[in-house]
Amino acid sequence: MLKLRDLAKRSDFRVGALQISPSRRCVEGPAGSTHLEPLTMNVFLTLLDADGAVVTRDELFEHCWGGAIVGDDSLNRAIAKVRRIAADTAPGLFEIETIPRTGYRLTGEIVRQWEQPSTDEPLSSEGTGRVTRRRAVAGLAGGALATAIGGGVGLWWVDTGRSDRRFQMLLDKGRRGLSAGSDYDSDESRAALAEAVRLRPERAEGWGLLALALRNHVMETSGTVPPTAMQQAHEASNRALVLDPGEPNALLAAVLLQGSALDWYTRDQRLREIIARDPRSVLAIAELTMLTQAAGLNRESWRWNERALALEPQSFEFLAKRALKHWIAGRVQAADKVVDEARILWPTNAFLWLVRVLILATTGRAQAALALLASEPRWVREGVIGSFWEPSLHALAQPSPARVDAARDACLAAAKAGANGAVQGVMLLSALKQVDAAFATADGFLLWRGGVVRQGPSTAQQLAYDALMRVNTQWLFTPPCAIMRQDPRFLPLCEGIGLTEYWRRRGVQPDYLLDRS
Repeated sequence: MLKLRDLAKRSDFRVGALQISPSRRCVEGPAGSTHLEPLTMNVFLTLLDADGAVVTRDELFEHCWGGAIVGDDSLNRAIAKVRRIAADTAPGLFEIETIPRTGYRLTGEIVRQWEQPSTDEPLSSEGTGRVTRRRAVAGLAGGALATAIGGGVGLWWVDTGRSDRRFQMLLDKGRRGLSAGSDYDSDESRAALAEAVRLRPERAEGWGLLALALRNHVMETSGTVPPTAMQQAHEASNRALVLDPGEPNALLAAVLLQGSALDWYTRDQRLREIIARDPRSVLAIAELTMLTQAAGLNRESWRWNERALALEPQSFEFLAKRALKHWIAGRVQAADKVVDEARILWPTNAFLWLVRVLILATTGRAQAALALLASEPRWVREGVIGSFWEPSLHALAQPSPARVDAARDACLAAAKAGANGAVQGVMLLSALKQVDAAFATADGFLLWRGGVVRQGPSTAQQLAYDALMRVNTQWLFTPPCAIMRQDPRFLPLCEGIGLTEYWRRRGVQPDYLLDRS
């Protein structure tokens, strides 16, 4: 909780056209000036420090009331007074947006126009000594990040109280970008974490979160990240673990960076150890949700996913996975309901759209899936769903030897082009009862065996993504692939990728074997 003495210590600064003096509790702008009550100034500074990100009501109560039990009316009155600041000093410069049932965020011209106080140490010896936040973030986008990781780190703020507050705001912003199923801008999240480690290089948490952000950037981007990005992620993780060997974000980053180099059982155990250290580590819970599903343990994976949803109830990723798990368990009506309700929350989300198409396509409703495909949203054209889907859906909707042959050829060609074609192709080929082609694709993608393997050069990012998809084998345990699981070739395939050893070491059986007994 900020107190009067904290306001008195905080230096004056400019934001856009506003001159803000926390010590005098005064805001001056082109249209005039206004003096604020301490509480109103605290709320204004909290929203301003969040730099356009949402500040929850609980965070405001904690920061500005010290967690004291007060009514919602107190916060509503404080927000109303903050809204008056713009009207009194610079009309139209900013607004306070209400996020229903969540909190508030500051919008308008002053967002991202931070200037440090002229008394602070500049990032560079050049210029006036004033450094805008935009210039700072731009610097981090270039060589400053590598400098920070390499150890050339300087403190940006002299005031320790203010730096702690700013550091925490940056971490919160970074976490939002890392949240599973978040649409928060990942570039801004990564820049916020890079700024945080420059501000407080002795804090392991910042380095751990930065390692995760850098690793995710490599996995999510194809061919546009510098070749040093993965190495920087390793270095950030190592830096965090030197400072704190138990830092959970850095431990998770280390597991993810090793990827398929770790066997199934070791990855499983390390994820459980991280969750034991930090039971609210939704990122680790998300990874264990995926691992158990990839091992055919849909019932166990369901429990982990529900635990993640309890922490992030509106995550599109966890809602999509809830729908998929209903579908895998044969609860098609429940799956329909979940995915349709999730799409109301996230109407333009590509993952949810793909889940909707997949469930329709494999539950006797290929014509409805074709209707969705015909809408050709932006992400279809950008390759989220491949060109092989259309002939496959036509073959599922109105089977004929010619249509099935065309679909099989399209799926096999897509499997040679990359991971998405192989993974989705196996499910579609299985749905079309082309079991030999499905096994040829799975063998080629998972074990580099046969003729259906990736062809042509691959970028480092594509190789990393392919490696990730080879340990995310949940598609083998979906309803259309039941035809593969009934085939004597399936268990040898599982043995080849290490799954049977994982089941043995854990003393478990996949759900499909339990259901047979």
